[in-house]
Amino acid sequence: MNGSTKDNYTCTEFADAYKDPTNNTWVVVFFAVVYVLIFILGGGGNAVIVYATMKHRSLQTVQNIFILNLGVSDVILCLTSLPITPVTNIYKQWYFGSLMCHIFPSIQAVGVFIGTFSLAAIAVERYFKLVAAPAHSLGRRRAFLITSIMWLVSISMTIPYAYHMRLTLYDGICGQFCSERWPSAFSRRIYTLVVLVVQFVIPFIVMAVCYWAVFASLKERAQSRLQSIAERSNLLDFLVATANGAANDQRKHLVAQRKRVQQQKRRVTVILVSMVVIFAATWLPHNIVSLVMEYNENLSLFHLADRTDLSYLVNLFTHSIAMTNSIANPVLYAFLNPEFRDLMVSSICWKAIRNAPTLSTSYSAVPQTDKTDRV
Repeated sequence: MNGSTKDNYTCTEFADAYKDPTNNTWVVVFFAVVYVLIFILGGGGNAVIVYATMKHRSLQTVQNIFILNLGVSDVILCLTSLPITPVTNIYKQWYFGSLMCHIFPSIQAVGVFIGTFSLAAIAVERYFKLVAAPAHSLGRRRAFLITSIMWLVSISMTIPYAYHMRLTLYDGICGQFCSERWPSAFSRRIYTLVVLVVQFVIPFIVMAVCYWAVFASLKERAQSRLQSIAERSNLLDFLVATANGAANDQRKHLVAQRKRVQQQKRRVTVILVSMVVIFAATWLPHNIVSLVMEYNENLSLFHLADRTDLSYLVNLFTHSIAMTNSIANPVLYAFLNPEFRDLMVSSICWKAIRNAPTLSTSYSAVPQTDKTDRV
């Protein structure tokens, strides 16, 4: 048994005292690769969103204000949760001091709340814009007010969590451990349930209801357009039968238009369903595991017959799944936006042209990208 001795005190490393598969070299390598990829793709993608939205005023719409908040929350998680959570789950000890034991977990929690609140706010904004009140915009001022409320609620929700975090020592075990210390198990469970409802259940319900309404409205509009196209196509079929060449050309145009409407309908359906499914699929496993751990204090459900503890491995696995949401968000909410893509491409192309001394400044794309770059 490995141990350390200081002033006649001997302690045992946690990994030696308790069997835990997260200390296996292959497990460490696997999760190291997974978290590095999430950090690069999620952190980089969301950093681009934040940069582009702050730089271009044309992107600072009501919806994109919420997308900006979503990007900020994902960057926060990539900078805090991604490096810290794997280290504490694998090595168990807390190496960052007493103050950081309060600050780091609370920052992570704020990032999680802001992210899910932003997803719900995007869904509500799209519902009002496309279904409830298409003629009345929410307005940037109200969007900033909603954003301020989201941050205020998020910080308020994490204060009890940050307050009850403590550095703990265990007899015979080396090192310090950062963990929650509540007055009672009942109070901790109540807080966990409240967090689950506020952070996951309510945003999920809001997203599901709003996107279902949006989908139903868009489906109705698409059906109306398809019906109109079909009626015009039937009329043109009659004209084509009389050998009218212009009618034949028009009929081909209507067929192409109907195909575009159907493709757009499928695309919107896939995006809307993906938004809800990805959110549920990434966050639900971690929330379930966290809830089970709260009500199964001795973690017997995560112990094998030989007393091997799987709780850290399960937590690490579900946490990594939850963090993949930071990769999906930029794709679903920003990079599928044509204006966002065009502005980013124009900015990148303009910088490349500006930094290349061998290219002529009379290049035809310069005036357009220069205008975009100053937006």
